[in-house]
Amino acid sequence: MSDISSLTSLESLGFLGGRDSFHAFCARIFADDTHRLLRTEAGELVVFRHGDLRAFGALPEVGALPPGVMFPGLHQLPNGAAPPPGGGIGGVISHQVFTANPPVHMPVRMTLLRQLNPKQATLLEPVAREVVRELLAAAETRPEIDFVEDIAEPLTAHFWGRLIGMTDTEMAETIIAVRGMTAMFLIQMTREDLHLADTSTAAYGRLVETAALRSLSQGAHPFVSELAADLARVDASDDPEEAGIVPPNVGKLLAGNLVEGFHTAAVGAVNTLFALLHNPAAYADVLAAPEKLPAAIMEALRIEPPVVFLKRYILRDTGYAGVSIPKGTPVVMLWAAGNHDPSVFTDPASFRLDRDHRGITTFGGGAHICPGRHVAMMLIRLLLEEIAARRLAFSLTDAPYDWLGNHAMSQLPHMRLQVQRQHAA
Repeated sequence: MSDISSLTSLESLGFLGGRDSFHAFCARIFADDTHRLLRTEAGELVVFRHGDLRAFGALPEVGALPPGVMFPGLHQLPNGAAPPPGGGIGGVISHQVFTANPPVHMPVRMTLLRQLNPKQATLLEPVAREVVRELLAAAETRPEIDFVEDIAEPLTAHFWGRLIGMTDTEMAETIIAVRGMTAMFLIQMTREDLHLADTSTAAYGRLVETAALRSLSQGAHPFVSELAADLARVDASDDPEEAGIVPPNVGKLLAGNLVEGFHTAAVGAVNTLFALLHNPAAYADVLAAPEKLPAAIMEALRIEPPVVFLKRYILRDTGYAGVSIPKGTPVVMLWAAGNHDPSVFTDPASFRLDRDHRGITTFGGGAHICPGRHVAMMLIRLLLEEIAARRLAFSLTDAPYDWLGNHAMSQLPHMRLQVQRQHAA
């Protein structure tokens, strides 16, 4: 077997992070079958082909990156000690199910899934629709909006905020914190980037935890109360170096696991509309036949997935595709690349409503697939349904659409759109 060091580096093939770099990388890497696996210059394994993402992600030796590995020493600090740089991020992310392995992972994951499964997502639709209608009512009075700041960010903040009992002020502050938290996903960070990510993530965590614990004490929000009851039944010990950490209260559970709910779901809404506006024939087809919305959303998120990559961790020495992979190796799972693999999705850059989306890698895969994906899809679907019902026509402006670079996300910080109200024929 060969060593990871013998593989070609991801950076040498032009990938530097962000949407534009990612699309250029896919065009290059899938032009032939030269490379099966790659590495980063830091020595991490890189998995990018669709079949390998699916197979490798399901291996029992492949787990989550534990909090003790991500944030060395943070969980050994005495009570009251000042956290080191990165501690604000670690205080939130360490309670995420994406950082947990057996035996912590499954019971905490099931706690979340009881509230985020498809049936529950349907029950949450009235809250989501109310938020969407309020935002669109404000947007339709203006000739131009920033879809990111005026619709997508407040959509997720107000939806989750109402579920956990946030005040209007807390929701407004959360939007600002989540916006700053985007710096957490930079691949190369300056000291200023780290400070912004750290303080923003810590502020977000405090806002969510405060609201959740207040709601729990009042007993007025079943979403919080039911999560807290299920969390109290989790019987597993903390092990920051491998198994992970059981959140000590429902506020920390929500803060850790709603990072994607507040941040990434908003990015998904933006990317969906961006893809549809760049494919006007398909968009018109969908507006005329709303039953095609689920397929349209899946196709939009296949072409423009919010998450470019996530990291995993090798729990035991293993090997794959002729490469020896020692315990403790971080793995870059380029989930977005699986959606652009032409061996699975013919002519992957084209938008097709008739595609078979089975095996799509937008939400990851295996035991760590995104538990909130059904709610995220519901939010985007209701948004598009209400846009159609109000006969709102959004169109791109002449302004540049600059995607964040050096980033683990495919994210637009702004998306200026012209707004028109169409009249019935």
